[in-house]
Formats: sequence, structure tokens, C-alpha cells
Amino acid sequence: MLLGGREVVVVCSAAAISSIYTTDHNTLGAQEMHQALYYAVSGSKGSSTEVHGVVTYLILPVLDQRLSRRAMRDLTAPIALALYSKVKLYTQMKSARVPLKKFLTEPLCYATNLVMFGSRYPENIYEDLHTLDETMTERFYGVPFWFWPSEKARRRMLGQISDYLSTKDISEEDGWLGAALKKSFRDNNTALHEACNHFLALQWGMQTNTFGIALWLFLFLLHHPDAFLAIRNEIEKAIKEDFGDLESFVTNVKPQMLEKPAIFIPFRVAKSDFQLNDQGRTVTVRKGEYILGSVQAVHMNENSYTDHHKFVFDRFAHGEHREGRLPTEGHPWFSFAAGKHLCKGRYLAMYELKMVAILYLHLFDFTPVTNGSSPWWPPRTTSRNLGIPRVKEIFVDVHPRHEA
Repeated sequence: MLLGGREVVVVCSAAAISSIYTTDHNTLGAQEMHQALYYAVSGSKGSSTEVHGVVTYLILPVLDQRLSRRAMRDLTAPIALALYSKVKLYTQMKSARVPLKKFLTEPLCYATNLVMFGSRYPENIYEDLHTLDETMTERFYGVPFWFWPSEKARRRMLGQISDYLSTKDISEEDGWLGAALKKSFRDNNTALHEACNHFLALQWGMQTNTFGIALWLFLFLLHHPDAFLAIRNEIEKAIKEDFGDLESFVTNVKPQMLEKPAIFIPFRVAKSDFQLNDQGRTVTVRKGEYILGSVQAVHMNENSYTDHHKFVFDRFAHGEHREGRLPTEGHPWFSFAAGKHLCKGRYLAMYELKMVAILYLHLFDFTPVTNGSSPWWPPRTTSRNLGIPRVKEIFVDVHPRHEA
């Protein structure tokens, strides 16, 4: 199919998607995708070789080290405390009508940036990041849109990032991840403007994917009272029986308590003609074609899920899964990709989502607001999406359940 000016081969089986993951990177490469996202976020084209080289040899090794499972043991409590310090301010109000996405994600953006990039990094980046993200689909697919508000937001962020990366020294004030990235850029003589562009692309990738998933998590829970109540009861029980109160939970939380899966969609470019295995048959992919593994189509396969049309909140909770194995048997699902190359920020993302669910479900009651004659469910999505469907603004009435 033709998608955003790109010829794309779409496969919809667990076997085919797993085959994509195991195909050598010299056959199915990510260089063009790195460059396309780099350009869409930063506005600077660069060459695919240079962009891919910085991502592969400078940024990804830092992420492997700084966002590993072991590293998260030291990061969970600081992020939880920073997030809680912001969220508990809302408990001072009796009730309020708020946009759900911003209510959930602005405190999360602050907390993650504070720990990862330190006190030198600007606190007020959320609005500009959100403004840029709202145009990312149009930028990536190259369709007309009114660009000026997002362009101003991007310029402000690049200016702030330039100030952040230009400090003479590197210290603890640069954060757990920021300090390591600054050192890597300087050790390899990366030009400042290139470092700023890569940093902005990393910031966008770290934050906005989690924003979308957190929003959809709450939308589904609000639409399914049984699931909402089951998860809230689990949270309440853990806080009361294992910690006594929320303050103790936030202070002593460990990453092992918070691991849950999410969906990933691979997008690769063929470097040469090759044959892709797909459940006993082969799919021919030509050089230059893009290939997309549709995880949603896998999960909608009635041969695997007779109730695929239903929202089953614990569908994958009891399935066998071991990291690094290909999910081709039973009820397949893809947790931050599969096989050899997994999402570098998977432990951070899992932790963020669980912390948002725990804090907000423990502290607040939510009532979705109907806009005139239009029901809030199903959510109105935009005509174009980039991975996670974008939702038109949804407001909720928020009521604190008890004092923080």
C-alpha cells in the first residue's frame, strides 16, 4: 500500500512480525526511519548515515547503560517522589474540570525530566513539547498544515536545549541520563546544533509515546467499570497491606512491582530483495520498500482471540513471557518489540505507566464530561496517526478521594 508517499508492505501475523525482528539489520534497516523522525522532530535533514551513526554509536549505548533494569532500581524512588510532589497538589482542590491528557502527563513530564536531565534542564518544556507533538503526523507524512505555532515551540526548545548542553562543566545537576549524553557528545566532538537536534528527538520519543499510552489506558478503564474497579482494588490492597500508606509506597517502591507490557509496531526499510516467512508461506519484499508489522491486526485475529472485539484488561497478565523470546505461540503480544533489539526505554516506560495508574487511581475519582450531544466514548480520533491514535481533547471532572 502507499502510505505517506512510501510504498509499504504490511504483514499481520505473529510469525511474520517475529521474522522482521530476526532479519539482519543489513537487510531490513532503520536508517531511513531514524532520519525521517529526526527531520520531522528537529526540522534538520542531515544524512541518513550521519544520523544513524549518532543514534547507533553514541545515543543507544548510553541508553542501554542508563536505562537498564539494574539502573532503574536507583531511579524508581526519585521519579515516584517527583511525580507525587506534583500530583498531590491537585488533592487540595474539592473538584475540578480538567483536560485528561494534560492532567495525567504534565506531572509525569516534569518528574521524568527532573531525574533524567537534572535541575539544569528547563521545567516548562511540556506545553512546547505537546504543541510540536500535535503536528508530528503531518510533519512525518509531509502533508500541509499550519506550522508556525509548532515551529516557534520547536525553536524555543532547541534554544533551551542548547543552553543546557553548552554548560562548561558536567555535574549531578545534569541528571542521570543528561550527564552521560553530554559527555558522549563532547567526547565524540558532536557539533552543538546536531547534539541539540538529537536531544530534542530523544526527548520527544521518551515523553510523547508514554503520553499517548497513558491517556488510552485511562480511557479504556473509564469505559469499563469492572476493569477500573479491579485495578483500583489491587492498588488499594498493595498500598494498605504492603506499605501502610501511599507515602511509604512512593518512598520504597521497587521496579519489580511495576512491570507491565505495551504494544510496539516495527517499521523497517528493505536494503535488498528478500523473502519474509509468514506462517508457511513467503512474502516478497523488494529493495526500497518499507515493511510494517501490524500488531493491532494480530490482536484482532479471531483464531487467536475469540473475544478479540472485547476489552479484556487482564488478557495478557497470566501468559508466559520471557524477555528476548519471540512471541509466536499461544496468545501473541509484543512487549516493546521482541527478539534481540528491544526498546531501550522499556523499563522506564513500564514504570512510568504503572506509577501514573497507581497514584491517580488511588488519589482521584474521574467522571468523563459529555460535550453537548456528543458522547465522550468512543473517543474522536484524528484522521492521521503516527503509531498511537491521537484523540480529540477529552475533559473529566476530578474529585480527590482523600487527602494526600
